[in-house]
Amino acid sequence: MTRNRSFFFLLVFFFVAVIAWASYAMIGGEQEEPPYQVSVIVSDSNNDRWTAMRQGLEQAARDCNVELNYVSTGRLGSPREETALIRRELEGGAQGIIVQMISDQPQEMGREAPFAQVAVVLLESDAGLGGSYAVVGPDNAEIGRAVSEALIRDFGEALSGKKIGILSGGSSGFAMQQRQQGLIDGLREQQAEIVWNVSDTGEEAEGLARMGEVDIMIALDNDGTERMIDAMQAGGDEKPGCALYGVGGSEKAVYYLDKGVIKTLVVPNEFQMGYQSMEAVASQLQYHTESAQNYEVDYLVVDQGNMYDKKNQKLLFPIVQ
Repeated sequence: MTRNRSFFFLLVFFFVAVIAWASYAMIGGEQEEPPYQVSVIVSDSNNDRWTAMRQGLEQAARDCNVELNYVSTGRLGSPREETALIRRELEGGAQGIIVQMISDQPQEMGREAPFAQVAVVLLESDAGLGGSYAVVGPDNAEIGRAVSEALIRDFGEALSGKKIGILSGGSSGFAMQQRQQGLIDGLREQQAEIVWNVSDTGEEAEGLARMGEVDIMIALDNDGTERMIDAMQAGGDEKPGCALYGVGGSEKAVYYLDKGVIKTLVVPNEFQMGYQSMEAVASQLQYHTESAQNYEVDYLVVDQGNMYDKKNQKLLFPIVQ
């Protein structure tokens, strides 16, 4: 009887040990699953305009088992420079790339970029690559139209005869073309006159020097909005002689919106853009999903009257939230 009891306890101990070992192996296996390596490349990456997007990237990286490498860059000046960064990241082991393509010659960039056999998500625009890659960003034409609607709301019939200057250069040439077209389409029925429209960032200084010639000045990206503010300050005016409208969401842009210098700011939801782009690239890596699935993010139209609404604060002041 004693021998049977001993055998029984040994058998129970054996089964407990097997179950414990299997559980440990399962848990250990999950813990040892290496994270995906994803690099993010944007122009002037440490500019605070990217704060909300970076928070979205970091949150999604934690949720999706991704090791994020947010590449430190200055202002990227050429497709060749950006392509060299992409190659460097891939040689360093990146399995996925999230990139804001800066090229004004998208077909050339598409041929040069070493995107084969890697998960890719493009930010803001497909840069004319014909739907070959997933794109996460706002509807750029709608952003342009949103600016035109803000002008019509503020000026009404008085918009007729107003002189307008437009800064439509910037970091993503194709996205800016779409925003510019949306703006012009939105103003088509109005009688305002577009005095100048600068689409080359190298010529922006010339346009900004002509601020005094226009009643309304519009910048279609965050960089242009900040340079518009700088030009106004360089003139020594607390209030510009013309009404300023911009696109962007940096701390500087929001500050001058709060001061009433900028009449209206159209703010893309860049936290959502960061989170969705990371989730999309992780999905490609994990499930081998179609790389050309696009995701549209929303935007806010903000002025002094609504910038402190609860919903708007969350997007405008990401550090505080």
